Amino acid sequence: MKSVRTKLAAAVLPLAFTAATLVAAPAATAGESGAEACTHPAWSNKDSDTGRLKSSEWSAPIHTGPNAGCPVTQDIIQSDVIYYHCYAVNSAGNTWTHVRVHVGGSDYNGWVWDDYLNDNGSDFHC
Repeated sequence: MKSVRTKLAAAVLPLAFTAATLVAAPAATAGESGAEACTHPAWSNKDSDTGRLKSSEWSAPIHTGPNAGCPVTQDIIQSDVIYYHCYAVNSAGNTWTHVRVHVGGSDYNGWVWDDYLNDNGSDFHC
């Protein structure tokens, strides 16, 4: 039995190395396309609801667009009240809510991934 495993490993390892090399090549360009994936859909304040972060989240980033590749403008923390505006669906099929938070005497607007929010964000499409 051991010789079969050894032969199988000898046959599979070169294939695994080749596959890992092929997979690594596209990953190198994924960071470059992140900025291209950052869209800025129109939004308006359609929602009068507020929310907070899920209890399992200590902080969450506010992005300039509804995509993780978009720049972060501010972080929300557990104690912040989050004012909802509306939501959008990004190219990956994830919902993001456009929000406003008041932090340290300033207001910040932007997009937060709904999975961070205690009630999954706004119910109103942008």
